[in-house]
Amino acid sequence: MGKYDRWNAFFAGMESDEVVLTLEELEEALGSPLPPSARRYPTWWSSAQHHAKWAHHGFVASPRLGEGVVSFRRRPSSSPRSRPASRAALTTVLSGERLILLGCVAQKRNRPALAKDLYVSPLWEKRRAYAEASGQPWAILSAEHGLVQPDQVIAPYDRSMKPASALYRFAWSRSAADRVIELCRRLGIDAVELHAGSAYVEHGLISALEEAELLVSWPLRGMRIGEQLSWYDSVLGQESASNPAPGRSREPTSSVGEPPVIVEMREIGPFDYRWPDSTEHFDYGWEGVARIAGQRVSFRHGVGRRHAYGADRARTVTWLGGQPAVEGVAADDYARTRALLSLLKAPDGSMIRDRAQAPEGYSELQLVDHRSEIDAPYSRSGLAVKLRADDVSGWLRHAVLRRDSLHADAVAPSDADLRSEAVRYVPEAEALPTLAKRKIAEALVAFGQATTEQLRADGGEVEFPEDAAANAFLRESPFAFLVGVICDQGIKAERAWAIPKELHRRMGHLDPLRIVAEPEAVYRAFVEPTALHRYVNNVPAWVVSAADRVLTTYGGDAGAIWNDRPTAAELQDRLRAFDGIGQKKAAMAVEILERDLGVEIREMSGSDVAFDVHIRRVFHRTGLAEVDDMDHMVEVARRIYPERPGALDGPAWVVGRTWCRPSFPRCPSCVLSEVCAKRISYGDTVRGV
Repeated sequence: MGKYDRWNAFFAGMESDEVVLTLEELEEALGSPLPPSARRYPTWWSSAQHHAKWAHHGFVASPRLGEGVVSFRRRPSSSPRSRPASRAALTTVLSGERLILLGCVAQKRNRPALAKDLYVSPLWEKRRAYAEASGQPWAILSAEHGLVQPDQVIAPYDRSMKPASALYRFAWSRSAADRVIELCRRLGIDAVELHAGSAYVEHGLISALEEAELLVSWPLRGMRIGEQLSWYDSVLGQESASNPAPGRSREPTSSVGEPPVIVEMREIGPFDYRWPDSTEHFDYGWEGVARIAGQRVSFRHGVGRRHAYGADRARTVTWLGGQPAVEGVAADDYARTRALLSLLKAPDGSMIRDRAQAPEGYSELQLVDHRSEIDAPYSRSGLAVKLRADDVSGWLRHAVLRRDSLHADAVAPSDADLRSEAVRYVPEAEALPTLAKRKIAEALVAFGQATTEQLRADGGEVEFPEDAAANAFLRESPFAFLVGVICDQGIKAERAWAIPKELHRRMGHLDPLRIVAEPEAVYRAFVEPTALHRYVNNVPAWVVSAADRVLTTYGGDAGAIWNDRPTAAELQDRLRAFDGIGQKKAAMAVEILERDLGVEIREMSGSDVAFDVHIRRVFHRTGLAEVDDMDHMVEVARRIYPERPGALDGPAWVVGRTWCRPSFPRCPSCVLSEVCAKRISYGDTVRGV
């Protein structure tokens, strides 16, 4: 690539017929300093020179070196292929479906507002009226923010495109064009109608849209402001007496209800939010009242920072009625787009990976692949909504859709549950009578037994991961089961239990002797080509340590840990001797081995419940437990169901994942509905995976 070839793209994207550039701007576009002769001799700017890339695009240079500028004027006969065939073609008013883009104006309100309400000039009012009367989707070209949605909240700004440098206009045009093209693809539209000044459209925007095979119209090209106002008056007078534009109705078509409408809102400064185990700081945000499904609901949207995916990233949290609803994490291009990602969730809480499975209503929001937008270890493989940090309306829409899709039969929080700033931590609740707790325990055990009996009647067996081969491997290999227990931390259980089979595939074995001899191979297998676990340092070390303990204590046979008919208490102690296995994993493993894998274990009265996030939440809300403490919950289970305390573990875990969700639990359909104390807010203190 030659030194001056970068000017090719620079001048190729220039729609205006005349532009004046400073020598510094030309150097910036070139990416290197100009030679001294370019600043001394006008002949350097002759079209005959080898470096005259502007001449390839129809321009003639007129240097004014004393002023430090060069004027470029397009020859009348020049017409690059990327330019419209004629002025008449470009200024044709389109009909049918199209995206209408309105240029911003200088006059603005003095406070943050919805973008469509921020601008206040007569020209803006005409542009907006035209766009809204057309029945077509529309957006705003902002000199500061690029492409902006009408309902996006933005603060006043001073940047104007007219005094901006040519280089800023070119860079802005490239960025805006990318977002316009993406929006058109998402809407299924192949035409764009521009209502903006030349400073917005003549520095690469039009050519980029046409290169993307979009039909572009700029009907007011070359008109003075007075002429534009008259044009709008004429067109609006015609449309007011006609039907909406073909192919689009003015009535909302979504069957998921009206989107949230912001009734009142104000910008707020720094604030802190108290989670149960920590306090998080937010740098700024907005709060107000929105109308959602006919009701007034308070909201807050905060912007802060947090270390995530290996970097310090911007982060947002959106609250509805005082409760955290959705969170966002900065995309890799945040510095340019100010956009964050928030995963889409299915009704069962799992990630959505197929666009066809996205809940109805998300078609109005930008959906992206999370891993494509955050290229870092542990980035999720699923769909995410991508929203600017200041798009409060968009975050509210996402929050409502998340709430509706996850909790269709949820119990709405009462006024007493709506908290304005912090989750109320209830350290201790009034204890239920012992008889009431016993009924809850019996209901849990009955549910667990019924589930097991139904599974056996159907000829099935308990599945850990979704893959049949991975399930079979866990049942056939005791060491694989042990590795699965170790991995069941900080990630979904289904993913954790699939790791032993995948680890075997990557390494070609799961032999404790070879694992101890080749620890580096274990580390590599956990991280390449994609990470098996979020804890890629601790978990591989625990697996190597487990292999060593199996060799030295159990003669290389992991099955010897439980094959001698130990008591539940003895087996828990043996398991807890392994690095990475604590009370939660040990208690869980004892129950799985006896209940699901048929291992003979004596005196199951010594079994325990696991201190798991789902079990803790169920124990709190049902009234079984009064405080969020491991020893307290273990003691409660032993006292209320002494014949087998661990029998409460499995069914409580299923209830927690299925009905007793962290937010908006599905109480009406829950199997414990008749016996549960429904202390919903007490479960809000529980956090974890």
